[in-house]
Amino acid sequence: MKTKFFFASMLIACAAFVVNAQGYKDGIDFYKIGKLDDAEELLERNLNTASNKAEAYYYLGQVALHKRDKALAKSYFEKGVQADAKYPFNYVGQAAIELENGNVKGAENLYKIAEKCTKKNPKLAIAMAKAYYEADANAYAKQIAKLKQNAFKWNSDDPDYYIFEGDQWGNQKEWGKAAGQYELAFQREPANIESRVKYSNVDFFLNETRAVNALEELLTLVPNSALVQRELAEKYYEASEIKGNLPKAVEYYGMYYENPNHFAKDEVRYAQLLWISKDYDKSIDVCNGLIANAENASNKFLGYRLKFYNQCSKPDWESAVETGAQFFALPHNEATPYLVSDYSYYATALNNTNRGAEAVATFEKAIEQYPDNGDLKAQLASFYNKNKEYVKAAALRQEVIDRGNYTTNDLYQLANAYCRVAENEQDEAVKQDAIAKATNVVKELMDKEPNDLANINLKARVETLAENNEYKGGALDTYKKLIAAVDANKDNPNANYFYMMAYRYIATYYSKSGQRDMAKEYYMKWLQYDPENESLRKFVEQLK
Repeated sequence: MKTKFFFASMLIACAAFVVNAQGYKDGIDFYKIGKLDDAEELLERNLNTASNKAEAYYYLGQVALHKRDKALAKSYFEKGVQADAKYPFNYVGQAAIELENGNVKGAENLYKIAEKCTKKNPKLAIAMAKAYYEADANAYAKQIAKLKQNAFKWNSDDPDYYIFEGDQWGNQKEWGKAAGQYELAFQREPANIESRVKYSNVDFFLNETRAVNALEELLTLVPNSALVQRELAEKYYEASEIKGNLPKAVEYYGMYYENPNHFAKDEVRYAQLLWISKDYDKSIDVCNGLIANAENASNKFLGYRLKFYNQCSKPDWESAVETGAQFFALPHNEATPYLVSDYSYYATALNNTNRGAEAVATFEKAIEQYPDNGDLKAQLASFYNKNKEYVKAAALRQEVIDRGNYTTNDLYQLANAYCRVAENEQDEAVKQDAIAKATNVVKELMDKEPNDLANINLKARVETLAENNEYKGGALDTYKKLIAAVDANKDNPNANYFYMMAYRYIATYYSKSGQRDMAKEYYMKWLQYDPENESLRKFVEQLK
């Protein structure tokens, strides 16, 4: 938040100067922690306003060199020399190219030119040591050792020495030693971004709190750093042990989002975090920015997706349908294909705006794209069920089972679907087929979970259908088993419902079989769990 207050208190022209300068420095920081694409973007974005173009060209050259484009790197280093012949590091960059080409003598001569620009500069010595190291650490071990020795001798408190030591340990996967060297670096220069970020990256997997604390402290020293804001946001987002990490991630992403040097690609993450945090309106604002960025088709696509998700979550169904239609009208993008959840949200929005047929069509289209996705078929089955298309619903539930990788809940839903077919179809052959199938599914379900209350109740339901709802006693034993199971599990949230279903069947059975006293006993038990049933109450009173 300090960044906001700073810019609010400065004149616009002065603020713009500071931002551009920081953007140029941010590019260097991103390079130093290995984010080459991000570094390149920021350096190019701020090149014309860089306070030291020779330095900007040097780091652009280093990015190109690390991307194995020696020709482009050479061009940047030459431009750096032209911008300021007394800036020594572009000669080191040129020397690195010579080392890559096997011209050791040429590299040594270029380093001598660099040394003439500055006396006993430890940073220059470490930069040249890195050039040797990256060319061939073993072949140039003596040169590297000598340069490191000089750097330490000239200034033992310079952080670059310790950072290079840490990098070397890191390359050997000696993470503890690497972290120790990075810590020595920022102990000598507390505001050193490279060492703190690298320390945090290494330490995060050992101690999340300690890692983010190092960055929190750093941000107080460099409050305008886009890199530090972003790293803090990412660390909190990834943290699993820090309580309240998600709000912190949102906070720092918000700070980073307000920084002119943020990347458009990170707006997607920010919008997503706001959506997860249920800050739907703010997330939609960020999504609108992504949508307006016509230059990036992927970000535009993701902007529409998240805007649409936010509107569903609010819920604002009419707006969701409108945005969803725009989203699905976008040109096909192989890099960001439509997801199962896209279709699910859109179908739900359509259904909630009384467009049931379109919702079904959306699911059918999704299944064409993802024919093996059981969740889609299950969701479409639910829609068919709501539309009273029970045969279609059961067929889809059966497809979920037929694919092989199913759960006991899938079995339950299938048996339930067949029950609906049997309860609603007029065609006797279809009805009997559904009952037979439901019986087989319930048998498998009971073999897997014999003591589950819902399963026992479903078995009794199927048995009742098998006797054409005539209460002949076919489900009597199962309902008595259900009562005993509920007695042992009275904390079950559906206990009252199960009692009611069991007592209703048993009471009706005894009544139809002429056992009046038994019927009376169970009708009273049924009423106990169905007290709002006035018809039942009057019937019981007549029995008295």
